[in-house]
Amino acid sequence: MLELYFIRHGQSDNNVIAIENDAEYLSQRFIDPELTPIGEEQAQVVGETLAQPFTEGVYNPHNRFGFGLTHLYCSLMIRAVSTGTAISEKTNVPLVAWPELHETGGLFDVKMVYGEPFLTGKSGPSRSYFESRFPNLILPDELTEDGWYNRDKETREHYFKRGQAIVDRILAEHGGTNHRIGFVMHAGIFAYIFTAFFQVKAENYWVSSHNCSINRIDVLPEGRVQLRYSNKVDYFPDHLITR
Repeated sequence: MLELYFIRHGQSDNNVIAIENDAEYLSQRFIDPELTPIGEEQAQVVGETLAQPFTEGVYNPHNRFGFGLTHLYCSLMIRAVSTGTAISEKTNVPLVAWPELHETGGLFDVKMVYGEPFLTGKSGPSRSYFESRFPNLILPDELTEDGWYNRDKETREHYFKRGQAIVDRILAEHGGTNHRIGFVMHAGIFAYIFTAFFQVKAENYWVSSHNCSINRIDVLPEGRVQLRYSNKVDYFPDHLITR
């Protein structure tokens, strides 16, 4: 059975802005925010949780017998790489960058023009930046000095296509295995991955994921997809439960 663990990044500077001053969020947000001190602590705790001793071959729907990750991927947004690095260090599972796991919209700047937001796509950090700051991160061959994003802001129509493309790649590369895979990523794109896995047709719904929560989806040998749990944060004390 294929076990998929979708892990949201720790609290970022933008998460704090959204809560404290949502009305001014677009004008105050960072293009590629860092983790806050709380986010860094969350990353350490979820890493310790994922590194708990693992017993293979037992019925483990709630991971009471550990996680035993075999693979670990992250988006190239800094908050996801920082969270993934903490998890990798705790679990000793190599961290592999998967750029397509980025948050909906991609990397973009916002300028207010006559009271209206004007959104411009940005390039993102270069290969040498990641090699210097995150030397253990396994980067894709195609990442150059031009940055990993380098395109317009992603449209809403593309969210669905990318969610399906991520699911297709997961199943193509890991389907039919007993791999246990962690994906360190973002709440928005996880909702569209969820949509693709379960073929959700409703337009007005959301899948809530708190910072450093774990969402588990299993793919059974016959191909049936099963949601084991969502938004798991029971390993956190109250002060580390944030959105």
